[in-house]
Formats: sequence, structure tokens, C-alpha cells
Amino acid sequence: MAKAPRIRRLPAAIGLGFGLLALLWISWVPAQVKLADVYWNILLDGGLVKPSSYIGPHFWAVSFSPDGRRLALGGMSQDVLLFELPSGKPLPSPYRHSEWVMEVLWSSDGRWFASTSFSGEVVVQEDSTGAVIYRSSGRDVAYTVAFHPSEPVLAWGAYDGSLRFVDLATGTEIRTLRAHEGGVLYVTWTPDGRQIASTGEDGTIRLWDAATLKPTQALEGHEAGITAVSFSADGGLAVSGGDDSTVRLWSPSDGRSLRVESPHRGWINFSTFLPGQDRYLTVGTDDHVFVWTTDADSSPIKLAEHDDWLMCVRPSADGAHFATTGKDGTARIWNSESLEVVQVLDLWETIDPGGLRWPAL
Repeated sequence: MAKAPRIRRLPAAIGLGFGLLALLWISWVPAQVKLADVYWNILLDGGLVKPSSYIGPHFWAVSFSPDGRRLALGGMSQDVLLFELPSGKPLPSPYRHSEWVMEVLWSSDGRWFASTSFSGEVVVQEDSTGAVIYRSSGRDVAYTVAFHPSEPVLAWGAYDGSLRFVDLATGTEIRTLRAHEGGVLYVTWTPDGRQIASTGEDGTIRLWDAATLKPTQALEGHEAGITAVSFSADGGLAVSGGDDSTVRLWSPSDGRSLRVESPHRGWINFSTFLPGQDRYLTVGTDDHVFVWTTDADSSPIKLAEHDDWLMCVRPSADGAHFATTGKDGTARIWNSESLEVVQVLDLWETIDPGGLRWPAL
């Protein structure tokens, strides 16, 4: 899950006062990276914006269906947005959450679809029927879910620092693991399904044996929360990015850091390998996508098409395309070979309620 507001509670009057000061400050301070956290905490804590009613152009989650024929998106809307590809036709929302949608993801076989919300709701549906087979709620922000690559198991990360495992055959939670101090921000399985990796606000990446849930490795070096981790096809490399502005390439078997870069102006909002390739993608608090190779001596390719910060980048299952989303209310689909945009979806036009609204910094 990409960077999104994290709540601290303040009295409403104090929140309003600080909100006005923050707006004045933002108007003349060019570096908005750290201010965005302050701004959203003030608006949320002061009750000036409610995730159950406020609609905005931020989209911090995107996912292709396994067959590449649909694109799902989550952001400042209670509805999961769904589009037909390549027509770009909006489809009925598969689920309406009580607050903002934080993550969207299909299982690799396309059987299940999962989405999560700012209120901590985690929902798994049968993709063919829309039937809900699992629902969990009330555990604060639910940032992340991951389907096992070959078994009917879902893992999701809770803001209390735990990993929770769901048997999709029965729709019940079967195991819980205390994984991090602070919230779990991202979770994914290794390609062979034998380990699960989690990242946290504590600045660590932890690998766990999927059968025993015992720790197998810790990747340490980030100095702030880690927003995503992704593995190469053979599991021999991993890439991560975080709030410390660094992108790191790792050898997960021994925990070695192979490369450290700071390509974006601020947070690294998402990082992912292209399936079956030695290339990986990163987006952050600028309007660029960086395309890297695993050669530590190579320079990344810098792409720019969005009009504001990018929050998520995810490839299609076959690696032929990748999609980007951010703060400008659009999703863009890129050809992975030519690195050109082949389609633009205007998400804000799909959901814009109209009227005067707080600016979506």
C-alpha cells in the first residue's frame, strides 16, 4: 500500500487552528512532503474531513485482474473503482466500504478479490459471483493483503503490528503472528510461497517461514516506515522503498543490502519488480516513475506523465503493462517494453461529487 494518511487524535478546535496555519505554511513552503502528513492528520483529527464522506482525487492502490481485462483502484472513495480494459468502460463497483479504500488485489488464479479500508475492514469476495467469503473490521487502518501464490490462504497486515492468516476455503482466520512494533504497512509472499515478508512502521522487513511462522531473516537499513517490498521471479532479490526516501535492493537469503538510492524528492510510495524480468519500478512524492535494472552500476530510466505525486505502480500478471496512480485523479497504463503511456483513465471524473471541498494535498 502506498503512502496514505495516518491518524493521530487532536481536539477539534486545536485541529481547526492548526489546519489554518498549515494551509498558510503550505502556501509558501515549496517542500510539501512532510507537511502532507501534518495536513491530513489535522484535517482528520479535527473532524474537518471524514473518510466516510470526503471524496478526493488521491488513489493509492491499483491492481490488474490476472487476465488483464479489468483494472481495480482504491483511494479517497468508499467504492472500489473497476474498469474494463482496453475499453476503459467503468464497471459496477464490486464493494462499497464504510471509509476510503486502501488496497485492492486479485488472487493469482482470479478466483478471489480482496479490498481493505481506512476503517480496518478487510473483505474477500468470490470474483465470479461477488459473494463475500470473509470480512474483518474494527482494527484501525488495514493497509495490506496478499494471496498465497498457489494455496487458498490470504495474509493481511493489521495496524496493531500483527499478521493475520485466513483460510479461504472456510473464510475463517486460522493463525496470527505478531510481526512488527507499530503498524504493518505491506505484506507479500515469496514466489515459491515458502516464506512471507512483512514491512512495518518500525523500518524493518521481516521474513517468516510460512509453515511454522518462525522468523527466517530480517532486512535492516531503512530508517523509517517501509511502504512496499517485492521479489524477483526467482526470489533471489528483493526491492523495497520507504518514508526515509530510499530505494533498496537486497539479497534476502543473507540480508545484504546491494544498492541504496534516493531517486524521488521524498517518500518512496511503492516499489515492485516486473514479473519475470530483471527490472523494477519505483514511484514517490514527485511525478516520475523510475525504471531500474538489477545491475547496481546502471542508471534508472526516468518517466514523467502524471501531474502530481505518484502513489502506486503495479504490473499486469504477464509483465507486459504496468499501471500508475497518484494525486492527480488519473490512472495511466504503460507498455513495459516501450515505456510509453497507452491509456489514461480519468478517475476523478468518474466519482467527482462537485462542490467546494478541502484541497486534497
